Amino acid sequence: MIETPQFEEPIRIVSDLHFGHPASVIERAEQLIPLFRDAKTVIFNGDTAELRYRRGRRIGMRNFRIMRETCIAAGAQPVFINGNHDPMLSELSHVDLAGGAVLVTHGDLLFHDISPWSHDAEILAAAHTRELAGLKDDAFLDFEKRLKASKRAALAIELHKTHMRRDKLAAIRTVLRECWPPWRPFQIFHSWAVTPGRAEVLARTFRPRARFILIGHTHCYGHWQRGPRVIINTGSFLPLSGRMAVDLQGSTLTIRHIVAERGIFKAGPPIRQFNATPLQPGEG
Repeated sequence: MIETPQFEEPIRIVSDLHFGHPASVIERAEQLIPLFRDAKTVIFNGDTAELRYRRGRRIGMRNFRIMRETCIAAGAQPVFINGNHDPMLSELSHVDLAGGAVLVTHGDLLFHDISPWSHDAEILAAAHTRELAGLKDDAFLDFEKRLKASKRAALAIELHKTHMRRDKLAAIRTVLRECWPPWRPFQIFHSWAVTPGRAEVLARTFRPRARFILIGHTHCYGHWQRGPRVIINTGSFLPLSGRMAVDLQGSTLTIRHIVAERGIFKAGPPIRQFNATPLQPGEG
């Protein structure tokens, strides 16, 4: 197991900024300064920038550096977790917090085809199968190796990008693309429905002491109780998605809406608060 470094508190966790995506609601990193300013550490839980594709990867890295520098300038230390849109951005594909009570990972590992609603789902599934075939039998219970296999699979579609320019119609084009062909919305809804249960199984398999599982990936924000565990999806900064931040200080975990005022994003009042303590033997 890779030992998670200690982060200065309060810690704020966000995900799926998709900074640089033509349809992202973030046009300038400075829009997030008030959201960062309340924290000492900001954990970006995957899909921070657009780095899967060979075309435009230089711009993606520039956007990543801009986001990192903006966070530092706001007084917070940035920590980046790999997602499926930025699968090799960081050395981290998960972090364990609060003595193991909180697992933070992007969530693409929950699906063999990474993004089952994607036009590239078959390519991703085949790539993931190849990556898993290269693992030894005991590696299937190695969380880090499984995460790395899913991230390498995400790189398989780097040559399959459809170019989309950023303009006033980018959000509309993105929504239309996500809804075509007609079966895609049903696949998206199905993925949303099964995600909490799969996240609970993931934790039970790899992190049995984790009471809270923080993910993004599906862009379906909310929190769900599954047995003794709480699954939290922080949503995304793409159209038709809500977004939340999760704060961690000591043993207190707080969920907040992220609100926008005149294009500036900040944390809203608490939605729920929990006592972030690890599960004990017999609880889960």
